[in-house]
Amino acid sequence: TDTMKWYSRAAEAGDAQAQYLLGEILAQGLRGKADRAKAADWFEKAARQGHGLAAYALGVAYESGRGRARDPAKAAEWYGVAAKKDVAAAFHNLARLHETGMGVSRNLGQAALFYTRAAKAGLAPSQYNLALLYQRGAGVPKDPARAWAWFRRALAGGYSEASAPLARLEKTLGVDGMARAQAIFKELTAKKP
Repeated sequence: TDTMKWYSRAAEAGDAQAQYLLGEILAQGLRGKADRAKAADWFEKAARQGHGLAAYALGVAYESGRGRARDPAKAAEWYGVAAKKDVAAAFHNLARLHETGMGVSRNLGQAALFYTRAAKAGLAPSQYNLALLYQRGAGVPKDPARAWAWFRRALAGGYSEASAPLARLEKTLGVDGMARAQAIFKELTAKKP
């Protein structure tokens, strides 16, 4: 089609956005059979020009082994490039890698920082994972009220897995703890000017 010809010409000419979009089209098989290896090639060309979403997509290719040989360390590198461009999902994936020690050294404090960045950007899975860290006191001080607030935020964002831990915390926080938890939740959901 004309669109594919335009993307192909623009991508070949070095346009990073066209390279990224062509990679997405190829990765998802929107114009025939998916070709993840070719998609990863285009993502890499765009990422090397500083395209944040392309760097994230290349990180996913390295982490998943779809389009590139599985390499969690290279995935972390590309997620880092994407994070510098403020791609929220890159912060989430970096946090997961730091939490598990896959491809990077295990560092729960770093995981908490990255989850916080993604959680504040509105990613419900990051809000949930951050709540778990506060609940356990892993990488952050143990804070059941703050955990409750993040679980509630994740649930409000459609992350239904947060429902059960939220209910369990409500039974243990007491009146003062719930008042503090609700105040934290209100602070987390307040619109910033």
